[in-house]
Amino acid sequence: MRKTNAQRACAVRCPPLTNPQETPPWHEWLFAPLDELLIAGGDSRLALAGDGANLYGCTPRPRAQALAFSSSTASTISPLAYRRARTARQELIEEGAGLYEAFARRVEEQRLALAGCLQLQDTGIVFSPSGTDSQLHVLFLARLVLGEKLTTIIVGADQTGSGTAFTCRGRHFSARTAGGKSVEKGSPIGGWANDIKTVGISLLSAEGAARPADEIDAAVTKAVRQEIALGRKVVLQTMESSKFGWRAPSHTCLERIQANRPGEVQIVIDACQMRIARPRLRAYLQKGCIVLITGSKFFGGPPFCGATLVPAPLAARIAAMDAGAEGLLDYASRWDFPAGWGALRATLPAVPNFGQWLRWEAALLEMRTYYALPPAFRRRALAHLAAAIPALIAASPNLEAMPQAPRGEDDEEMSSPTIFPFLIKQGDGHLGHEEASKLYRALGRELGAALPDDVTDGERRLAMTLCHIGQPVSLPCAGGKAKAALRLCIGARTLTDAWSPDERAWDENIAAVTRQIETIIRKIDLLLRYPAVLDHTDERVHAAAPIVQLRRTA
Repeated sequence: MRKTNAQRACAVRCPPLTNPQETPPWHEWLFAPLDELLIAGGDSRLALAGDGANLYGCTPRPRAQALAFSSSTASTISPLAYRRARTARQELIEEGAGLYEAFARRVEEQRLALAGCLQLQDTGIVFSPSGTDSQLHVLFLARLVLGEKLTTIIVGADQTGSGTAFTCRGRHFSARTAGGKSVEKGSPIGGWANDIKTVGISLLSAEGAARPADEIDAAVTKAVRQEIALGRKVVLQTMESSKFGWRAPSHTCLERIQANRPGEVQIVIDACQMRIARPRLRAYLQKGCIVLITGSKFFGGPPFCGATLVPAPLAARIAAMDAGAEGLLDYASRWDFPAGWGALRATLPAVPNFGQWLRWEAALLEMRTYYALPPAFRRRALAHLAAAIPALIAASPNLEAMPQAPRGEDDEEMSSPTIFPFLIKQGDGHLGHEEASKLYRALGRELGAALPDDVTDGERRLAMTLCHIGQPVSLPCAGGKAKAALRLCIGARTLTDAWSPDERAWDENIAAVTRQIETIIRKIDLLLRYPAVLDHTDERVHAAAPIVQLRRTA
């Protein structure tokens, strides 16, 4: 069905969506440019700078020329996913009248599609604009089932998203909510923070080394025991895959807590990196754990799209409650929650979040494509890269690989690591966060013209190569000087791009990926030889393009 003249006129007269003072009625958003829709309905992290990229160096349209190994942070949308988002938007437009009903039906189809991809049954799925928003959703659900006197214990507090320090206490994590409301970052959300405590448990020692697993288990057990002794209930947020790919606490620790503290602790698995096999994910749900996921980390969907997986018994209990959604009105819409949760849905705004929906459409395409690959290829590819990448890092005179945490054999292809953090040597120490950030930004820019005249043509071409990797992560260091690690990340799209139906081509295609990694490391080595070039990578000002927001209407 083609657009009517009225629809075409609507599209033409819609003001630019980046102007929040001229936001059109919500139904007119469908006719906005797709690039603008893909950054709509989220917080300020989606805002674009003057170069058309967000804070994480990602653009809302494909950028095929970049070597992309950044999935621990965020990824630019792929051409295939971009086409899927465009098609999904057109399909919704062509349904004509009854857009409320049509949108509601599309979101329920997404729930079924996500459940199908992850092989889930009877699981409550709550969509959100990001994994950070999902943490707020979990806190809200925990208050419903445990009561309001809560303590959130965060395992891996030093390796989770920066917004977690706010969400775990029921506070605004950005200056603008996904619903478009301007708020004070760090201020309480709807009275939530009056009686919410937080305890952080680090995965790193004061010297920046990985803490032993039994030491972390002991710290978690002690924190739970102390908070319950104070008459509080506990939300225990565990780390399934940290920024470095680490897991904590152990399964034994979690099983002991569940057995000894029924009704007093709700375990939440932070699997937002999605570096987890489906059987392991389902096992968490079967044990009563809530699981946080995203489509925008390992799977490479556009930033940001989150979801909360609620185990069937808990989902049924929430569905039967006569409870409103106070505190979530600026962070969720009616259709984010399952259709059976009628009382909750009735109190939320009936405003479609087209941006969130389209980002999930793109992410689901990436998930389906990945899971369609033969399991043997997935295992073979990840195992090969897990051996090759540390060797490439070790071959550089400037890089130092960080240790990999062991992963269980029960995790299918995810038994192989997919995040490879490394430090950058500097004299007797390592680069700090500021210097590592300069290097990170330089990798994503064409800097051939900034090199001196005496470099070779090959070196100048290397400096022009766009390389997108995981952002620097600060670590403590003996003596008080902090250091920072960058990350090379293998994501689903690495494998889908390397796949061939000809098994004989598998090894060559995987070898091509290692050559791309080698190119990135060579560019790092080149830039470190000419440190003055890094001064061309001043921080970008992101206030240049306000974040796109939907207007909340009844």
